[in-house]
Amino acid sequence: MGGGDQGSSDPKVLANLDKQWKDVTIALLKHPKDKKVRENYVTVGVKYGHESMVSPLLTPHVKYPQALRIYKAVLKVDPTNPVAKPESDLIIKIYQQMGRKVPGG
Repeated sequence: MGGGDQGSSDPKVLANLDKQWKDVTIALLKHPKDKKVRENYVTVGVKYGHESMVSPLLTPHVKYPQALRIYKAVLKVDPTNPVAKPESDLIIKIYQQMGRKVPGG
């Protein structure tokens, strides 16, 4: 994703993405077959997942489970997403290398 690997230090960025994520999740529940709704859900999810993963505002105990939860939701709609798939795989691999249980599965 653009902007390097550092997330924003502005808490409004995460708060805005969280609100957008909730909105697109509700829209997807209401219109699960709508192509535009599905595309928007994936777009917002990828942005929010990535920002969660790289955010300097979140601790590792928060950022990685949060990013993984978002990415898993995105992958249910777009199983081969070119951002969500490798980043979720990376988080899972890190947990496995540390000998820790992978959050949510």
